Amino acid sequence: MSCYVLDASAFIHGRDMRAFQGRLLTTRQVVEELKDPRARAALEVLSVEVVDVDARKMAELAKRARGLSEADLSALALALETGCVLLTDDVALAKAAGRLGVKAKGFYFVK
Repeated sequence: MSCYVLDASAFIHGRDMRAFQGRLLTTRQVVEELKDPRARAALEVLSVEVVDVDARKMAELAKRARGLSEADLSALALALETGCVLLTDDVALAKAAGRLGVKAKGFYFVK
């Protein structure tokens, strides 16, 4: 079964995440970024699992992936930990993921 880690852009820009069959994960930090009611509703509708990421892992990752927000670092750390595909339209996040060996997919901008 495949799995996906979603960042905020996946909720905001994603048109139909049901196309991604499998386990959907995100982090508490990403959820805190979601202000749009439809994006927040997608959490429940799609049964997205919200996972806490170890702050130490995020701090260590910040040294290797500079310039990313706390939410981006948390999503990247979770993708690294689980081996899941990272769903994002954030180009900087996708590039950092690629440098660290994490597969990233996007809805509009990232291939």
